[in-house]
Amino acid sequence: MAGGAIKQTDVHAVAGATIFREARLLDSGEWADWVAMYSEDAVYWVPGWLDEYTTTNDPDTQVSLLYHDARRGLEERIARIESRKSITALPLPRTVHQISNLEASETGPDEITCHSVFSVHVYDPRVAKEHLRHGRYAHTLRREGDTWKIARKVITLVNDRVPTVLDFYSI
Repeated sequence: MAGGAIKQTDVHAVAGATIFREARLLDSGEWADWVAMYSEDAVYWVPGWLDEYTTTNDPDTQVSLLYHDARRGLEERIARIESRKSITALPLPRTVHQISNLEASETGPDEITCHSVFSVHVYDPRVAKEHLRHGRYAHTLRREGDTWKIARKVITLVNDRVPTVLDFYSI
């Protein structure tokens, strides 16, 4: 699949393998492998809601629930968690990411755009409570050599009234 157009079945297979692997790494807490899936210039964005029907569309001028304009932001967050100095992450919640309704299309010679829906079951052992988060993912994957990297991930959190801490591993 190096260079040139790829078949639609291959596009869907690449997208599924990438997105499902990302979910597994998040659930197992394999942070180094997870963040390595992102390109250096990756955008990771969870927009806020302007009203009941419209999300924000500019992370530079409007409220976002989370926003990183490069992979280093995610790496810094992981470093805080691994330092055990982040009180909000002690102990870390247990999660199960479920992803479905995956649609993928080739949008450039080395680029795939994916849309899917998700639910994340979160168990917080500190207070023995469970939460469910759900919404939509939009991924842009970019081929870098023989590897597909996540170049952009936008998470539209449908139930945005979050009863506890919101972090990259719980959405």
